[in-house]
Amino acid sequence: MLTHRILLILAACLWPLSALADNRHALVIGIDTYDNVAPLQKARADAVAVSQAFSELGFLVTTRLDPDRRSFNQAISEFTALISPGDEAVFYFAGHGIEVNGRNYLLPADIPRAAPGDEDFVTGESIAVDRVLQALQRRGARVSLLILDACRDNPFPPEGTRSLGTARGLARMDPPEGAFILFSAGTGQAALDRLSDTDPDPNSVFTRALIPRLYEPGLSIHELTQQVRSDVRELARTVRHDQFPAYYDQLSGLFMFHPESAEQEVPRPPSTMATPVAPAAPDPCDRARSDWAVLQTTSSVAALESFIEQYQQCQIFVALAEERLAGLAAPSAITTPAPVAPATRSVPPPNTHLVGSDTCSQLWYQRNLIFHNNGFCFQTDRARRIFDTSQCWTRSPNLTAAENRRVHEIQALERQHGC
Repeated sequence: MLTHRILLILAACLWPLSALADNRHALVIGIDTYDNVAPLQKARADAVAVSQAFSELGFLVTTRLDPDRRSFNQAISEFTALISPGDEAVFYFAGHGIEVNGRNYLLPADIPRAAPGDEDFVTGESIAVDRVLQALQRRGARVSLLILDACRDNPFPPEGTRSLGTARGLARMDPPEGAFILFSAGTGQAALDRLSDTDPDPNSVFTRALIPRLYEPGLSIHELTQQVRSDVRELARTVRHDQFPAYYDQLSGLFMFHPESAEQEVPRPPSTMATPVAPAAPDPCDRARSDWAVLQTTSSVAALESFIEQYQQCQIFVALAEERLAGLAAPSAITTPAPVAPATRSVPPPNTHLVGSDTCSQLWYQRNLIFHNNGFCFQTDRARRIFDTSQCWTRSPNLTAAENRRVHEIQALERQHGC
């Protein structure tokens, strides 16, 4: 692609990310598909919606969907490495979490089955919440904000009167100075994924209350929290459920997701990239792209394996081929006909003449174009100037696996080049 060619030529002209200070970073993780415990229905959609909101609000966003333990730990390591003293860091998680002996743990997608008495085993295979917080603190973050939609029923079934961890919810936490923690429910409460089996909202009760508040200008984290708590409580009461988000506050200064004064954009050095200094290098994945257009509907395992071997450097197409292989291996792939695709809805064309010519603007545009094409209702002035929202229809777009991978690829490039 043109964007990749420009990046290959001009990477040496960009300032390193470590030279920037006072940036806003976010790590967003959502897990629906668990290998050995009950799956969830809306955690992935929650993560996608929150990622898009954070990105619009000026955060450098890292998103991971359904990571196993190794990928989860790797995401934390890579994320914390981006943090410099004075930065603002937000970690959002939607998925299963448990409390064991007063400590809270987040469960990766490959968490093994366990029973009462396996506490040490489970905690060793999980992600300790306080470890995430400590990692951010060690990097000198001015603000460390954790938002955890993980207060669900314990996914490990009890045996008789014994259970592994508490039955539901997470334990209270005592954060260090400069940290703020928001749970989707209070101690001993379970957070609702949905209000009923016919609830059409793509997001959990907590996240659907959170996202609109993120965009409100001039709302401090304390004001936002109180409004989200009230909204969640009222929604839960409509189905006679008790859910009142808990929070633990040790912030020493002011934090807003959307300051009133100006749209928050990560500062970057003056661009020196207006004119390329060399002819564009050919994109090594152009051939993979054209070959995949032919192979994407094939049922030949041999052809797919050959494609993967030939284009190992083109990760997005390798991932698509691997996904196709997995589908062919599943029994349902043979017996179940493919669902009829829903009718597509058209969106107005973007105002491309308003997009800057620098690489960061082009990456921003390419990433947000994916959401625009899926009917996303942008909230920030910058996005609305370029993407006509008069016919938008959702705040939680349902991206395909390929679209999610593309979003993550662009976000990685933005982080790499200090956008």
